[in-house]
Amino acid sequence: MSEQTPAQAQAPEFIWDHTVTVVNDLNEVERTFADHGLTAAYGGKHVGHGTENALAYFGVNYVEFLALYNAHEAAAESPEQGLLFREAAQLLPGRERFYRPGLRVHGIEQVAQHLHSKGIVTGPVIPGNRTTSDGQEIRWKLLWILSDTQASVPGPRYPFILDWLEDEETHRETLEHSGLLHRHPLGEVFTQRAVFTVSEPEAVAARWSEVFGFAKHSGNGYIDLDVAEGRQWRFVKGTDKDPDTGDDINEITELRYQVPQGASFDIALGSARFASL
Repeated sequence: MSEQTPAQAQAPEFIWDHTVTVVNDLNEVERTFADHGLTAAYGGKHVGHGTENALAYFGVNYVEFLALYNAHEAAAESPEQGLLFREAAQLLPGRERFYRPGLRVHGIEQVAQHLHSKGIVTGPVIPGNRTTSDGQEIRWKLLWILSDTQASVPGPRYPFILDWLEDEETHRETLEHSGLLHRHPLGEVFTQRAVFTVSEPEAVAARWSEVFGFAKHSGNGYIDLDVAEGRQWRFVKGTDKDPDTGDDINEITELRYQVPQGASFDIALGSARFASL
């Protein structure tokens, strides 16, 4: 058996943490999810950044619904420091849609070096925070991917990278103690996959596999990347055009979930679809 090189031994693990969806009305999201036996609850404000969120947890993987409370504040953010907030101000109040997935890592400074070695341009590692409805402040570190110098074709918005500053066991315990898990009247619901509709599935999947180290598998009309914890990112070919820009659609279009036997749901928020398998 060949030995690993130092670079291979130190390759970081990327775990699909959550998916940001931009919406106009958090209360409407909460009502719509409740009508289908699902719980999405107000999370808090990104103070100073002009956005606020509601959260829906499916196991430790979750959806962050992001809305504006101060569009001018969000629009004033720089791409290097606050890409999420800046682009939320650009996208809203237009079509509600999936925005970007977030990948969880440990040791984000070393992860930044790894990404740079792969031809990825990032902003600096920056601290993040939000204040919950009960006044608790939650902190993390975050890294925006700004561009890919080696991408051969257009693709979806790259994931952003975050470090919750705690190991996996502690992170799960934090979520358990916060009461965010096991809250759906429908029963236990778990995220299984995200579906990316893109113009060049093979090229995009191959490049993301190279950058993030995800194993790649081809199926009948799709390509899957294994994004840890038994979940997949599925890339399928699309031919539709973005109604806002006229460009090929290259974005997440569906999130799919495992549900209790006999249960089901299918929810549309703008172009974002949430559905059971």
